[in-house]
Amino acid sequence: MNKLKPTRIEEEPKEEVESKALEPSRLDEDAVLQEVEREEKKRLTSLKAIGGFAKKSLIVGGLLASLIVIGTIYDAAFTASSMLQTMPFLGVIYLLLLVSLVGILGYSFVKQYMGYKKLKRIDTLQKEGLALIKNPTADVKSYALKIIERYENHEDEKVRQSAKKAKAELDNMMAGEVIERVDELVLKQLDEKAKNIILNYASQTAVSTAISPVAFIDAILIISRSHAMITDVSKLYGYKPNFIGEMVLVKSVIINLAFASVTELLTHHSGDVVGSSMLSKLSLHGAQGVANGVLTARVGLGTIKSVRPIIYKDKNEGFLKNLTKNIINKIFNNKNSN
Repeated sequence: MNKLKPTRIEEEPKEEVESKALEPSRLDEDAVLQEVEREEKKRLTSLKAIGGFAKKSLIVGGLLASLIVIGTIYDAAFTASSMLQTMPFLGVIYLLLLVSLVGILGYSFVKQYMGYKKLKRIDTLQKEGLALIKNPTADVKSYALKIIERYENHEDEKVRQSAKKAKAELDNMMAGEVIERVDELVLKQLDEKAKNIILNYASQTAVSTAISPVAFIDAILIISRSHAMITDVSKLYGYKPNFIGEMVLVKSVIINLAFASVTELLTHHSGDVVGSSMLSKLSLHGAQGVANGVLTARVGLGTIKSVRPIIYKDKNEGFLKNLTKNIINKIFNNKNSN
């Protein structure tokens, strides 16, 4: 009987499945445009809502404060009268403390009101300057002197020197060139410093929100950076806002934003910015970061328009284009470093 020899069973070769690393999701140029536009609209709507809420809150808060003040005054007067009759010594102490409190509150109120008046004076200067640009009169030099005096004691030595130079040249200027010359000598250098501040804050906002996965954290970052930027830009132009002044300033900035085109940057510079190969490779969060950075920059530019004593006419197209490129570079450099 022949023994069966075990035969070798040929195993069929198994197909090797190559594991391909999934590439991170990327957006094409149109998607980036849409995402940036959508995010900017969302943030602008939020800013308008905040401005409206703040205005209503101030009205309601003012009414409630008035009721509380009236009630407190009545109660304090009644208490003081009773104490002076029953316990004269304690009544006198109570009155002294009450007068001190009223003095502190009165001082705070006057200080807040003065901050508001300073901002209104800037608005008045802008309107006066605009009228004199259209129709130069003999008053143009006195107007220029008001502008120059604002910066004679500026913390920056170069600004102080420029103000002195403008003042020395004032008598030799023709009426039609006064405002333009003062603007060029004094305010142009402030504009450049302000844009550097804006660039810094806008870049911080863009990079921070591009890597942050939580929308609530994004909102906190945007608000905190915008608030600090508004304060720094305002101080640069010689205006130090207090609480009431800051609320009015934020309202003015929001109005400036409302008149600006939502896609101001992208429509004018799509060939220069959107055509970039890097922009087409942005992730969803990257596109949101760009939108947040651009919006922060526009808040800064709106602040310049609100606190600059001579009307700000610069279109800022080149600045916004360069800022966006800078933001994109920083987002990519941050991703590569991580």
